[in-house]
Amino acid sequence: MQPFVEEGRLLERSYEYLSDCLDDFVFITDENRIIACAGLRLYEKEQFGEIYAFVVNKAYHNTDISKKLMDKLMNRASDLDLISIFALSKYGGRFFLRHGFVEGVINALPLIRQKSYDHQRKSTIYLKKLPR
Repeated sequence: MQPFVEEGRLLERSYEYLSDCLDDFVFITDENRIIACAGLRLYEKEQFGEIYAFVVNKAYHNTDISKKLMDKLMNRASDLDLISIFALSKYGGRFFLRHGFVEGVINALPLIRQKSYDHQRKSTIYLKKLPR
């Protein structure tokens, strides 16, 4: 994650934060190295999930690793019986649109996430309803 944090493409998260949220994450490995990961934060009351910290090692860009990572997230969301997922991103627009997300508005997010939205960062909201 660190190279993407340094570029400003990914928010910095402390070791403690990541340790507390480790169960949120799905991983893809190659030769026992993590090459891609993403978190899926749950908003149980609303049956929503938030994709965050979606990152693929640069050596694996332009491969199918991003798709595989998204597939893992979708499978987890389905297993959790979520009705919708969303992501906030400044840089991943085409990627999310290719995976069936649409641009959304802040009012479509769970209330607690609306309150914590960083208006200065101005991330685009991508939403996807999940099949039931």
